[in-house]
Amino acid sequence: MTSAGTQPFTASPVAWDEQVIRQVLEGIAEAVSRESPYQRAVVSLYERPLSPSSKGTSRVVEYAARGLTLEEEREILLFLANGGLVSGEKFQTQFRVGRSYYIPAGLAPRVVTPWIRSRRRFVKLGGWQAEDLLLLPLELDGTIIGQISMDDPRDGARPTPRSLRGLEEVARIAALALREAAHLERLSDRHRLFAFLTENVLTGLAVIQSTRFCYVNDCMAELLCYSEQELLAMEPWWQVIHPEDRTACVKDGAALVNQAATVRGIRKDAGLVWFRLEGRPMDYQDREAVLLNILDVSERVQMEQLLKEKALRDPLTGLFNRHYFDDTIQAELSRSKRYKRPFTLMLSDLAGFKVVNDRLGHQEGDRVLRDIARLIQDQLRESDWAIRWGGDEFLMVLPETGPRVETLVQRLQSAVEQWGRTRVAEIPLHIDLGWATWTPECTLSISRLLEIADARMYEAKADREKSAGAAAPGA
Repeated sequence: MTSAGTQPFTASPVAWDEQVIRQVLEGIAEAVSRESPYQRAVVSLYERPLSPSSKGTSRVVEYAARGLTLEEEREILLFLANGGLVSGEKFQTQFRVGRSYYIPAGLAPRVVTPWIRSRRRFVKLGGWQAEDLLLLPLELDGTIIGQISMDDPRDGARPTPRSLRGLEEVARIAALALREAAHLERLSDRHRLFAFLTENVLTGLAVIQSTRFCYVNDCMAELLCYSEQELLAMEPWWQVIHPEDRTACVKDGAALVNQAATVRGIRKDAGLVWFRLEGRPMDYQDREAVLLNILDVSERVQMEQLLKEKALRDPLTGLFNRHYFDDTIQAELSRSKRYKRPFTLMLSDLAGFKVVNDRLGHQEGDRVLRDIARLIQDQLRESDWAIRWGGDEFLMVLPETGPRVETLVQRLQSAVEQWGRTRVAEIPLHIDLGWATWTPECTLSISRLLEIADARMYEAKADREKSAGAAAPGA
């Protein structure tokens, strides 16, 4: 069984709303599994379209599945982590049945990966075989933007043009639904503009043409501690925005419109002020311009930061919690994209911790978690951050770090095992680790990176337990 994923199917990538695309794919997977005799289904969308029978390739960037085991899901995640490349070669004319492609056992092209074998044994004469595969292409304008992979028919029968008509209609509607999802994403800017127009109560006011202010009101000048004349003479105007925040309100030398941002402003005395900034298009003196509305939100931001700092720490270990990760990881992703630097997410699981709780009690278990949290933090750089992910799991975010992290892995494993031998000698403690790396060429989302790291962590755990069993006396 093959997998495939999501993102744009146009020549240049589109900014998809990940949640919308997942909902569409999940809906398609649910529909085909409910309305067909096939017990396993994977629905996917390619990064760019493929032509049937061509040697062109595309990346798999998202998918939805029904009927897969946890191990099969992990196999797909590892496929995505290794690039997720698929080829148009599998859609060959010789395999075509109606508008679908049925590939009998033993005839699959080399490019069909990953292949998840059927868990059932089929014995029906002339029927479906364990390694058969059915692919329903998601077609738009003569190209294939994704696929629905089907396997394990309940009746054990091979597909026929007649039996596939209903599924092919689902595939046609699925392709249209994905195109509509892209259309709705483009419309969302209008919704945000409407919300701004109905709630606009900002007090600072400036009009921008090209790279200069052509009008500022008194409130704007007072907020930034400049005179009106100094602001009108300033070029470019975005000197008043902190360099790290300029991408939120300026793109290609033009002020962004129809969207809002909370940014840091730089006053004349070099002090910082937080303000909420929104821009909308207008005509000024018969020329195109942008109207900026600004509200000083410094006190609110400072109070929010104080409350957030308390809310984003795990009270037991003092590490950041999952809320902090959710709030911060997109900023890390944006920074990595801007500077074209990789970062790695590393998940860990403390093996043996349950035995600590069972034998020594939860109070001692809490002490172990606090000490291990400090131990992990000590092994990281100042730029890295560690998070209490839940229970005895920790997540490490490693900026500007590629996939070669074996040295850190060995250091963490040695440190934890050495600590365990001296503090809880009667209970062997180990730390299992799995990681996934984002690179500038990567098309995987944060949630997919986490899933890949989790799959690798459990793979490492299984390998360690297997090695321990083999080394045991009498094994």
